[in-house]
Amino acid sequence: MLRQWIALVCVLALGGCAAMLPPQDQMFQQNRFAELRTLMEAKVAPDPAAKTGDLVYLCFSYAKIRAYDRLFPCIDRLQARIDAGDTKLYWFDFSAAPSLLRAQAAIELGDYAKAVEQSEIAYRLTQPKGVYLQMKIYALSVRSLAFALLGRRADAEHFATELAAVDTSYPDTLMASDKYIGLARTRMALGDHQGALDALERDDRETGFLKAMTVVATAGLVSDSVFSYWELPKRFIRSRALLELERWDEARTAIDALLQESATEQNSDLYWLLLDDRARVAERQGDRVAAIGYWRRAVDQVEAQRATISAEAGRIGFVGDKEGLYRRLVAALVTHGDAAEAFSYAERAKARALVDMLGSKDLRQSPRAAPVIDLVAQVRQAQQSLAAIDPAALPGTRQARLGDLAGQLHRTAPEVAALVTATAPAARDIQDRLPAGETLVDYFGGDEFLVAFVVSRDSVVARRLDGTGLAGDIEAIRALLQRPDKGDPLPLAQRLYRRLLAPLDGDVKGERMVVAPHGVLHYLPFAALHDGKSFVVERRSLRILPSAGVLPYLDDRPRGSDRLLLVGNPDLGRADYDLPQAQIEAEAIHKLWPKSTLLVRGQAGKDTVKRLAAAHNRLHFASHGLFRPDAPLASGLMLAPEGGRDGMLTVSEIYDMALDADLVTLSACETGLGAIRSGDDVVGLNRGFLFAGARTIVSSLWSVEDEATKELMVRFYAGLAKQPKREALRQAQIAVKSRLPHPFFWAAFQLSGNGE
Repeated sequence: MLRQWIALVCVLALGGCAAMLPPQDQMFQQNRFAELRTLMEAKVAPDPAAKTGDLVYLCFSYAKIRAYDRLFPCIDRLQARIDAGDTKLYWFDFSAAPSLLRAQAAIELGDYAKAVEQSEIAYRLTQPKGVYLQMKIYALSVRSLAFALLGRRADAEHFATELAAVDTSYPDTLMASDKYIGLARTRMALGDHQGALDALERDDRETGFLKAMTVVATAGLVSDSVFSYWELPKRFIRSRALLELERWDEARTAIDALLQESATEQNSDLYWLLLDDRARVAERQGDRVAAIGYWRRAVDQVEAQRATISAEAGRIGFVGDKEGLYRRLVAALVTHGDAAEAFSYAERAKARALVDMLGSKDLRQSPRAAPVIDLVAQVRQAQQSLAAIDPAALPGTRQARLGDLAGQLHRTAPEVAALVTATAPAARDIQDRLPAGETLVDYFGGDEFLVAFVVSRDSVVARRLDGTGLAGDIEAIRALLQRPDKGDPLPLAQRLYRRLLAPLDGDVKGERMVVAPHGVLHYLPFAALHDGKSFVVERRSLRILPSAGVLPYLDDRPRGSDRLLLVGNPDLGRADYDLPQAQIEAEAIHKLWPKSTLLVRGQAGKDTVKRLAAAHNRLHFASHGLFRPDAPLASGLMLAPEGGRDGMLTVSEIYDMALDADLVTLSACETGLGAIRSGDDVVGLNRGFLFAGARTIVSSLWSVEDEATKELMVRFYAGLAKQPKREALRQAQIAVKSRLPHPFFWAAFQLSGNGE
């Protein structure tokens, strides 16, 4: 990173600067990050002992083009070299580079707490005297930004103040650009858009003269492009601030100029944002068709980047951070009257992570796995190489290559092609998957924008709903549902019905309804809503889907042998954890079901359960469930310790199971809950079992009462012999309700997945 010093030398030496810059520095300074990646991969790939100096450039290029699947292994290699004592790029100490890259990536993936954690490491590493000043500026910039995004304003202001105090006087004048860009980003995150403009203007005053003199003094050997590393993010922040300040014409001019820059397309972190901003300006100025076009391009960019994230949690965070983009596009399409396309983009936004995982699992189990996996790898490699490029501007041969690969994959495994190529599920495909006589109600959005798509075999209708204060209403009704002694939930149940279902009454035909919630609606028991005369459960047969996109993975598998594995009251080693009614429940169902295996107390060890689960196509867990909102993948079912190991069957472990389960019943506390991730389905046990191979899950939304649960479950299994699963659960709930009317006793359980 010699750009500051080289620029100063240029002023003094009056020439020779172009020759002094290595190719990687030229590409870095000119924001040519796709080219930089190609250059450094060719240098680093054949060298297992690549030096820190080369790895920094390679990792930084991956970060800028959002090639996450390559970025994190690159950071690990860089960290290993630094830990081995190779800390220098040129003569500067870059020990903080791995934590800085991890912190920035965490910000992009929406994990602001992790960004704070990694920025703390970088901050500590850049405190000693003699550390490269620019690394200290970067550490303070990302730290203040992470706190701002996390909502910790006081901490953000503290580190922004420390950043502003960094001395960037001569000979470090050019580093002021990094400082003021960092300050501007934090001001934007804090909603102070004028403050962001002020920071950029200070940079112009302090560094503009030196930059101009450098260009003049070298008689053109150094051009303005030497400084484009700073200018591109500065111009973006300025255009965004103008937009937020509603200076629409100025914002449009600034954005259009940036979109015409070739370097912009190689900065994936900025490109989709500029497209999103240009769409917002177009819509504001009355050109909705143009706005929709820009938003489509922005979504394509986001999903091309998203294909490079391997971990589900990362995928969720990535989309969640960009959910506003999808909401704006969906809202524009609804207003434009294109309900079917709006529905496709809503599905594309809210459940890609689960559909991705289901598709990849089906892929691994397929006899066609080898050729399909090879095609997937080729498609993803092509996507990554083009991730920062506008498809409309691609040379024909490169775009055609990607199209050919996607076509081959579609012919070989169409159920996988839609996943890895980020193609939205077509409304018609979803319609064809719906059983006759069933209506899908698919919610999308939140407080500011809430829409319900009502989908039948014949039509797709979009209805705008009032989402204002919805989270508060759901929190309030859940409090009343879980504590029968604290008040009557009926008024709220009727209010929520009027908000969420009454506007759809004319569109929902028949009594069979499937609901795909979004966000906080995952916590709402739709069966307990009330139309003023009766509860929904009394009028409609319900099932829940995490998203409509999972339908292809639920409806076409053959049923197994009806062998039932019953797990009841595992011995957890603590008397206060005993569930005697759960054991009675499991034993009662065992008597009803001839082909059943019963595991109780110490028999219900985790390893035993995992081994036997694969040989049964119905699983019943009458045990404690633990929900951890802070770490949803660590949530799970509490089974008996076995083999010297704890008995917690976590969501993460469930993902690794291979089931052929027609039904999984989770008769335990809060088993249907998960941590809501903006933009995606909840992460919880339901998702884990769906991915593991279950077609249907029955689970609970709150801690349930033992005796009522035993009665409901026995009735449910008795009904399975003569009714579809959804109807068996409904009739069991109605029967319990006749004896115990309060919804606490019967409304917690809901059926997710296939209801037949």
